[in-house]
Amino acid sequence: MKFFRFIIIVFIFVSCAQKQAKYDENIEFQQGDLIFRKGMGVKSQAVLYADSLGAYSHAGLVVFKDSIFQVIHITPDEREKGEEADKIKIEPISVFWRGDRAEHGAVYRLKDSSLCEAAVLQALRLLQKEVLFDHNYQLSDTTEMYCTEFVWYAYQQAGKDISNGKRSILYGFYGGTYIFPSDIYSNKEFILIYKF
Repeated sequence: MKFFRFIIIVFIFVSCAQKQAKYDENIEFQQGDLIFRKGMGVKSQAVLYADSLGAYSHAGLVVFKDSIFQVIHITPDEREKGEEADKIKIEPISVFWRGDRAEHGAVYRLKDSSLCEAAVLQALRLLQKEVLFDHNYQLSDTTEMYCTEFVWYAYQQAGKDISNGKRSILYGFYGGTYIFPSDIYSNKEFILIYKF
């Protein structure tokens, strides 16, 4: 009986420890920073498998709203209670990088920050429009978007192609042209601010 209780206590401790933030909460974010995470789900693993150069499976854009830095991003399968569709959202960085969502994370910043505010305004406009997640991953259609398409589009509308035209092409069943996280953060115009 004591052994059984010990196993339960260890399990609870490990479960709680895994859900704690694993990053430095004193990071000096700026509006327009790009924030990435390596997710832990099956879809994240699929992205990483397809993006052979990638270290991260998801991306968002940092904004300062309601007196704190938050992340605007768009992802499948993280709906709020009562929501019927996957759509763009805003949430605190602590939620974006929560232990059950992020194994690793990073923040990248454009060396030339002159267009960051304009990109943030575009991101807020898309948030207000409640853009839906693009389950077909069609880069040619911006009525629905996936995560990297969203951050690329916000900057593109502000006047900057943050991928420098880089695209990843897949063949076979999931064939198509995509923007993967590595297509963006490998751009030499970005500097790595933080990673865990």
